[in-house]
Amino acid sequence: MQSTGRIKSTLHPEASAIVFDSDLQRAAKDELPFYADIDRAQAIMLERVGLIDRDLTRKVLAELDKMQSENFQGIAGRPAPRGSYLAYEDHLRSVIGKGASNLHLGRSRNDINATLLKLKLRTPYQELANELLKLLQLLCGLARKHLETVFPLHTHRQPALPSTFAHHLTAFARALARDLDALLAVHPILNLSCLGAGAGGGTTLPILPELTARLLGFSGPPLNSIDSVASRDLVLRLLAACAILGSSLSRIAETLLLWVGDQGLATLPDELVGSSSAMPHKRNPFLLEQVQGKAGAIVGCFVAAVTAMHSTPFTNCVAVGTEATGNVWPGIDHSIGAARLIRLCFSGLVIAEDEAAATLDRSFVNAMEAATRLALTGDLDFRSAHAKVGQLVTTAIERGAPSLSAIAQDVGMINPELTPPPAAITREARAGGGPAPEVLTEALDELESVIDFKAAFLRDLNTGWSRGREELRSAIASLNRPPLQPIDNREGTRY
Repeated sequence: MQSTGRIKSTLHPEASAIVFDSDLQRAAKDELPFYADIDRAQAIMLERVGLIDRDLTRKVLAELDKMQSENFQGIAGRPAPRGSYLAYEDHLRSVIGKGASNLHLGRSRNDINATLLKLKLRTPYQELANELLKLLQLLCGLARKHLETVFPLHTHRQPALPSTFAHHLTAFARALARDLDALLAVHPILNLSCLGAGAGGGTTLPILPELTARLLGFSGPPLNSIDSVASRDLVLRLLAACAILGSSLSRIAETLLLWVGDQGLATLPDELVGSSSAMPHKRNPFLLEQVQGKAGAIVGCFVAAVTAMHSTPFTNCVAVGTEATGNVWPGIDHSIGAARLIRLCFSGLVIAEDEAAATLDRSFVNAMEAATRLALTGDLDFRSAHAKVGQLVTTAIERGAPSLSAIAQDVGMINPELTPPPAAITREARAGGGPAPEVLTEALDELESVIDFKAAFLRDLNTGWSRGREELRSAIASLNRPPLQPIDNREGTRY
């Protein structure tokens, strides 16, 4: 490590062990490829504006290619007393010469690290969004297959109303589609480059931040140098979206646990349950509990990040850029895992249709409809009808009657025609987003159209990133081509 002029020694080893990752093997995989891409774009830009010469640029690009082909193992063995970036830069200086440090003209570790974060987030961001898309597509496909599969709607963990399996699946999908909206809402921040903001004050040099942005696949250059290096609200917004998604997934998991538990309304296949080490009869739906645990961990990541950023000065700050930001990786990882586990559970879930229908019949879930229809006869107001049907349910339970219509015929308290079977109610419940098949079909058409739009948006986002990689490769290839020589012929000199 070269002396800075102000600091003449390396960081105290105990402090270095705490604040810097001494394992450059990990950096070789997680960070150095992004440093290399940033330096490729920086070198192309600096050569174009005349701040470094073409020979140095070619040497830098050649060494970066060599390092990457070796998976940065030449750096992985170096000491890193002041972090991976300075170890990386020291390696370039040792191989290329002191001129390699001129790559740092017009920039700082501040804007480099802010840019690296966004580059590094692209893959897990897309992975999470695509996992959500797969889950949404699965839910919609299953719903179309179960439009008339009657299923109890629970309140307070008790069968309460007649519904269908498709009605539940569509509800899950609508909530998760909003969670995907929240995730996609962060893309304008993710897609804006920070390179060129320097340490926070921009630069007097004639650099081209719009060029480095384009070469790295960003939609544009930094718009404010302080904001670019001070802000990591991208992390907070992303983790907030993940935390809300985790809440949705944990609630869905709890609902599935209700169904596959004592209710016996559904089962999971052997490959999606666990056994007990002591109880031979157990088939534990533990993956759903994993989802709930991961959902809690995501909230922890968000709280840790927002707390670390709280009350810090609005400039580049280690508490923000390092400590708070570090929570985003486990947060996204838990989110991907939770979404994938729920998807797997739905893909293997088997509905016990006979038990679902029997539960509806014996649980008096048509009582509300009976009270409504009784009130519509004009003989009673709704509250009086509510009380009368409640008395009828009590009588049915006392006498062991199998259904509301059976007890109505037996005691004659109300006309049995006012107690329609649950399946009939679901077919007629059209208003208010009810379970009627034609209503759900229309809702699914709209939902699938939205899902297709979001999938196309994600493809376009990835295309933009790929276009940047292609433009960077093209710029490097152009730089490496020898200049054209003049050719003399009878028509004059041409190139």
